[in-house]
Amino acid sequence: MKLELYLLNCYGINQLIKEFDFRKSVANNGVHSLYAPNGTLKTSLAKTFKDIEAEKETKDLIFPQRETKRDIKVNGQPIIKDQVMVIDSYDESYSSKQLSTLLVNESLKQQYDEALKEVDDKRALLVKDLAKSSGKQAKSVPEIVCQAFNRPEKELLELLSELFAKENENFSSFNGFKYGDLFSPKVLELASTDGFGQDLADYVETYDKLISESAVLSRTFNHQKASVISKSLSDTGFFTASHSVNLSVRGERQEVTSKKHLDEILQEEQNKVFHNPELKEKFSKLDKKLTTKETQEFRDLISENQALFPEYKDVNKFKQKIVISYLQTHQSAWEDLVTIYQSNKHIVKNIIDQAKQQETTWRSVIETFNMRFSVPFKLSVDNQDEVILSDAAPVIRFVFDDGRDTSDQVSHQSLLSVLSQGEKRALYILNVLFEIEVRTKAGTPTLIVIDDIADSFDYKNKYAIVEYLRDIAKVPHFNLLLLTHNFDFHRIVGSRIIGSKGTGARDRRLLASKTATNIQLNTEKYQNDVFNAWKRGMHQNELYMLASIPFVRNLAEYCGRHAHYEKLTSLLHLKQDSKSITVEDLQTIYRSMFSDNPKLTLPNSTDCVIDTLFISSDALSNAANESPELESKVIVAMSIRLKAEEFMISKINNQAFLDTIKFNQTRELFDKFVELFPSETLSICLLDQVNLMTPENIHLNSFMYEPILDMSAHRLYGLYNEIKQLMV
Repeated sequence: MKLELYLLNCYGINQLIKEFDFRKSVANNGVHSLYAPNGTLKTSLAKTFKDIEAEKETKDLIFPQRETKRDIKVNGQPIIKDQVMVIDSYDESYSSKQLSTLLVNESLKQQYDEALKEVDDKRALLVKDLAKSSGKQAKSVPEIVCQAFNRPEKELLELLSELFAKENENFSSFNGFKYGDLFSPKVLELASTDGFGQDLADYVETYDKLISESAVLSRTFNHQKASVISKSLSDTGFFTASHSVNLSVRGERQEVTSKKHLDEILQEEQNKVFHNPELKEKFSKLDKKLTTKETQEFRDLISENQALFPEYKDVNKFKQKIVISYLQTHQSAWEDLVTIYQSNKHIVKNIIDQAKQQETTWRSVIETFNMRFSVPFKLSVDNQDEVILSDAAPVIRFVFDDGRDTSDQVSHQSLLSVLSQGEKRALYILNVLFEIEVRTKAGTPTLIVIDDIADSFDYKNKYAIVEYLRDIAKVPHFNLLLLTHNFDFHRIVGSRIIGSKGTGARDRRLLASKTATNIQLNTEKYQNDVFNAWKRGMHQNELYMLASIPFVRNLAEYCGRHAHYEKLTSLLHLKQDSKSITVEDLQTIYRSMFSDNPKLTLPNSTDCVIDTLFISSDALSNAANESPELESKVIVAMSIRLKAEEFMISKINNQAFLDTIKFNQTRELFDKFVELFPSETLSICLLDQVNLMTPENIHLNSFMYEPILDMSAHRLYGLYNEIKQLMV
């Protein structure tokens, strides 16, 4: 993959033009590592790629009036959101949106789908029929069915089987009513109030009394059941076949030979009940409480169907009757579903049991994470079977273990409140790994932009992250662009992942530098140990020779070579012998310390080392290159300190005081200068900058030259020239 960047005024990136070659080979996994000092590029570039991922416009936040251009191409074509993934340094709220994908065992899912294919088809048909009868959307039907019988939705099929097996009353008289009309939230809320409940109880009591006094009806044979019988007899052709029924009216038999005659008798008895003055009074009390806008439709419905009122005495029971009435209306579809379900039930149960025990990709990610990171929490999924089989969202549980033989389940928020910053970052990385694993399975070519993922980690976890990056880099369709302001991490990635073999390996380790007009991404000069490069070339490069002084001084100190240590210290701090030390003296020390090169010959052996330092620093500051190599910055930093000490020693002019200084000479001189010359604020300010900018740069080892890499070359040049002016 080739990535072309042309960015102009993108979140502070003034201009960046660069082409990256991510093509992979046997010796190259296409990883690029970009080291960018703070304020140079890193965050702005990550934001720009995040805009692509989020399909947002990029802009310059500080100077929005400036023209912004964002032209990013992959293999000559404009990059699209699916081709990029940005991993932020840390995002406490981040979680993988595709975690359920990792919990699915595809083989088991396929078995389950095949076993339930016929069941699902029958289920879909019944749900569609129930949706028509109830007036609800099909997706809501399982909920209202299961809710009526206080069962979870995942038990829908089992519930339908149980209901089918029962001897249910015939509730077909209810099948003309829509569920939403009968059980609107406002009506249910009203029915639950004490006042309405008492009035409803009074109404039902009066209604039951009138029914029991009816010449035809009774509590068990009320007008609803009577109307069902009338309709059933008519629908089956009972009367047209010259059959008749006998009704017991006040103990006397009355033959009925037609539906019309039967309905007239039943209607007359119903009118006697509902036109009864006492019942009408009870109804009036209830009716007055149904005058709000939210209950108006229900009031209209109930006015025409007063017989429904008694059902609200037990709303849950009424819901069950309504659901059964819908099922009875579609008896054939109901029976088909139950029959198919029962025949496949044992197969399905076996698959569900397997799903609960499945070892999925999710678990392998967790186990690898636990091996590489030490964290006091473990993750589990409560509903793995539902995720695998029913496309449910995973319910993640966290178990915290404080190392005292006890553990407890905690919420995500509670977990975050007790974890250390490093542990929080580890949890974040775990979620990132879930997302990475999903994208690995998806197989989509992706540029993964990683913004300082190892920031603030200790070395153990930093190396754990490097191992993950190595794994990710090996995925054929992934290309990694690592952005960091941690030079040590940049070096680790360079040595452990990018390496030095293969075509273009050097070009994949980059350093960013910023000027007023653009940002340059330059190949890192020292691909391996910088000190080896200096050591090999110091016989013909004065800059290498001079920059090695702090490092060789460290070696002399560690090896107990006291005389060499003292001599080299006189080249970092101004001592009585400092200006008499020649390159030949330096050559003698280097030959002694570098035992593998006893015949080392340094250039210009009679020259004074400190004079050579100052001449080199003058040349570097006059050239004013924005991004000099490490040796150049070290030399300028050394000269700054020596010039500063030269100025302070001349001003203090007290040899007895100088003789008392054993350690921290620059700081001791500075404190004395401030004491003697408190009014020289400009000089004090400059000398204070010397203390801030140079100490770690001069005591040089592999862990401590990062600060000088981060430091702007122009800041060093400027300070050097200002310190020189103090001597004028």
